[in-house]
Amino acid sequence: MISDKRGEFRLDHESGPAALPRRRDLILGAASFAAVGACSPMTVSPPTEVPTSADLKGLPYHPLPFHMDLCILSYQLYAQSLVWPFDPYYVKHANAAASYIYRQRVQAWAGSMQSRQSTAAPVPFGYRGPGRLQGFADNPRHEPILFRYDTLRPWVPAASIAEATWAEQQTPQAITGRIAEVQMCARPTAAGEGVARIADVARAGSAGLPGARDLLIAFEGGTGDKGEENQPASQSLMGFVLMRHIDGSRDYDVHIVFRGSRSGSLTRAAGLAFSDSGARGNPDWITDLGYDFIQANDISAIGQVHRGFAHSMRSMLPNLRAVFSRIASRAGGRAPKRIYVTGHSLGGGLAQHFVSAMLLGERFGPDGQGPDMPRQLRAWPWSSIKLVNFAAPVSGDTTWAQALTSGRLQEQFFSKPELGITLSDPDALPVNDPDILRRLTATDRPAGFRVLHASDPITTIRFLGGHHVGQTVYVAPANRFGLANPKLHEPSDIRDRMLGALSDPSLPATGWRYRPMKEFAPGIARTDWGQPSVFDRFFDAIEGFYADYSADSEIQRLRADYALFQRLMDRG
Repeated sequence: MISDKRGEFRLDHESGPAALPRRRDLILGAASFAAVGACSPMTVSPPTEVPTSADLKGLPYHPLPFHMDLCILSYQLYAQSLVWPFDPYYVKHANAAASYIYRQRVQAWAGSMQSRQSTAAPVPFGYRGPGRLQGFADNPRHEPILFRYDTLRPWVPAASIAEATWAEQQTPQAITGRIAEVQMCARPTAAGEGVARIADVARAGSAGLPGARDLLIAFEGGTGDKGEENQPASQSLMGFVLMRHIDGSRDYDVHIVFRGSRSGSLTRAAGLAFSDSGARGNPDWITDLGYDFIQANDISAIGQVHRGFAHSMRSMLPNLRAVFSRIASRAGGRAPKRIYVTGHSLGGGLAQHFVSAMLLGERFGPDGQGPDMPRQLRAWPWSSIKLVNFAAPVSGDTTWAQALTSGRLQEQFFSKPELGITLSDPDALPVNDPDILRRLTATDRPAGFRVLHASDPITTIRFLGGHHVGQTVYVAPANRFGLANPKLHEPSDIRDRMLGALSDPSLPATGWRYRPMKEFAPGIARTDWGQPSVFDRFFDAIEGFYADYSADSEIQRLRADYALFQRLMDRG
């Protein structure tokens, strides 16, 4: 159990998730549907014995909650990379005039900073986000969200505002305690497209467990590009690759993790991002809503794929290639035993596109043997790759989804007819099906699972066509009458239900929770939002959060960045 001075850092299995407010992610217009159709009863396997270390084959616990925890870590690192975790865009609707002034000042400041961010400086040091900060193509339609990557500390929890609530992440120590060092891969300032550089960020020191030697390399990527002319992406941390050593041996696994979209108000973000010619606002949502299917042979030579995800994946592939090469070098040329790919929501869509690029694409594939794949990486076990996507939307057409699911991942393909409102998968597996554990720990064959709640509208409604990738795994059957519920899309809810289904007391407590504004930052009324004084109180709240964990370095960094915010607002 993980706790802090502000209360238990855990979601109660029976009542916690249902009682907490939720971030709504990637609705794609589906909220207008009231139901997802009738649900066939889901077969529930009898309780299974707690897996032994021999069953897990080097994983610390069951691979489904383990990979959800890696997804949580991707959100945690993203929150740490935010220059201001109380991003003013999340409260824009309360004071549009103040937000407009802020946006203009940040854009002007970014333009003045480009010449001062030396190309010789290590990649993680300096401000990132708007293209003009790095001398890249700039998109003034995007909210200029600022990031810095020297702040990444997987051993320290993170908190950021999510509309009217605060989201907190603290990944279990079974993962973070084994990480010895953190690096960052991104395109250097003023460099051309496709150039990648890796720089050191942090070492565990006393924060790691004895014998820690895992390597985490975070990577940058672009969102906000639907492929429209003169609408380039903006950059941010999009995930990480974990080189995880197996049981003290020289063997290791590679876990590739893509983060989901982050935004505040659902209606504001989706409304601004929906247009093609005039898309604006949060870059993640612009990518989410680029849902038209296109031919993209670098992602797949078969069928068509989601254009928003495809353009985002293209921005990451050069960085990922550099990350894999660094890991291969660190391993002395030895290939990993297994390659896992995972992500939640937007991250699940990106995970599918990455696996597709390796198995079906013309540049890195097929089966990881393409002309753009570095020679030292062609011996990696790409043909037995493991895909675990959580709550992912439809990411391509039926031809593509079937070729990837049954042709390359060797899984059963859910091929219900297109009805606009899709029925539940009658052949879905329960979380505790023993074949899931066997498939995800094997080294001689691929696997692909799509994990979700049967009443999550983001994953079950296919009003735009296409099909899903992977064998369906339901964490719970559809609600009575099949009513859709966007709250069931949340990482915390999905993980909580998996823990309940697995009934394994050794599984670590969930590292994600939401806290209402009145608890995290008492005394702030909705009418205060957007006022200059409210950000002082946000700062006090986040400083208090880090003080509870004795994270002095994070407090010092936060104070320096808040001083910048005050100067931009003519308050310092």
